Amino acid sequence: MDQSDAHCPSCGIPIEQGAYDYCPKCDFSLRGLRLKGLLEVDVVHSGEDWDRARRKIEQAVDDAIYEGHSGVKIIHGYGSTSGRSVIGPRTVSLMRSLAERTDGRFATDRNNPGAHLIWYNR
Repeated sequence: MDQSDAHCPSCGIPIEQGAYDYCPKCDFSLRGLRLKGLLEVDVVHSGEDWDRARRKIEQAVDDAIYEGHSGVKIIHGYGSTSGRSVIGPRTVSLMRSLAERTDGRFATDRNNPGAHLIWYNR
């Protein structure tokens, strides 16, 4: 993990996710904190078919959990070019299932109708 990606929310020192229960500089409790922001993955704009998109989504969720991200944003498109989204409805269904299995919270991206999120910050 790149240590520059995670910092103590109290003093700002770079910290490796999961390496400490307390900040080595200021003694701030780090237990259960997600020190990295949202992981964003586009699964449609590089010509992906459903199988490739599904694999990218599953990998993104695994990475978000393993790397300590607060959540994952999947950009799946909404059919603005073709008039209908092929991957979008399947993505929503898969993400709902993954959110339930990984104790996440599924949400719609309010700024992009072609994206959904799973939040892991409790």
